[in-house]
Amino acid sequence: MTMTIFSLSEKRTVYQILSLIMKADFVLNPAEVSFLDRVFEEFNMSIDEFDHMEDVEFEELASAYSLFSKDKKEYANRLFMEMAKCDGYIDPREVAIIKKLSL
Repeated sequence: MTMTIFSLSEKRTVYQILSLIMKADFVLNPAEVSFLDRVFEEFNMSIDEFDHMEDVEFEELASAYSLFSKDKKEYANRLFMEMAKCDGYIDPREVAIIKKLSL
């Protein structure tokens, strides 16, 4: 499965959740920023699409995520965990975001 399986709105949801995970520990590690940049490129999103992303509350992101198919959720969860551990430390606040998505 590749990231092209996500629709544009799903890509935005995944990207914004990844951003929340990255910011959860209040430390922007270069490895996390680099990972988010790679996802942005692999999602083949344009800067224009990024500029039009609005800040969305977690509950709205979780609601959109809940509509993903099982396969899409599994793939997104791998991305979420990769983001959480890419700085060498999995912060409990990062894990809490990921766990909330499966409630």
